[in-house]
Amino acid sequence: MPVRKILKDTCILAALMILAVFTCSIIWSGLTAEITLVLSLFLLALIITVVNFLFDEFLSLSILVSYILKYFVFTGIVMLFGFIAGWFFPSNFWMAFIYVGIVLALAFAIDAFRVNRDIGYINEHIRSNKSQSQNRADLT
Repeated sequence: MPVRKILKDTCILAALMILAVFTCSIIWSGLTAEITLVLSLFLLALIITVVNFLFDEFLSLSILVSYILKYFVFTGIVMLFGFIAGWFFPSNFWMAFIYVGIVLALAFAIDAFRVNRDIGYINEHIRSNKSQSQNRADLT
């Protein structure tokens, strides 16, 4: 089982577990500050995922320009969301740049790993197709 699938399945399972536990907690004791924070983070993640999808779907930018633009757009979204949710105050809004930078660096590392793996997979198929074509040419 590839590492990527394990990580993806783990994140999905953890999210489902968190939502299930929080649903029971909300039913029994109502919304607490911790539950509100985690649900807010889920909503923020949904917004950023949709924006990221739209960027990738409709903009054709180089990887570097895409990451720089996404960094500033995502930081703006986090700041706006953070001000609305009460996470940030005018004196500490700069923390959004750090948080987004850390998450984007991790996402970049995962993306780079995936791209390298995909390149290896494609190159292997090209070599395989070349050798098969060469074998057919030798037979004729």
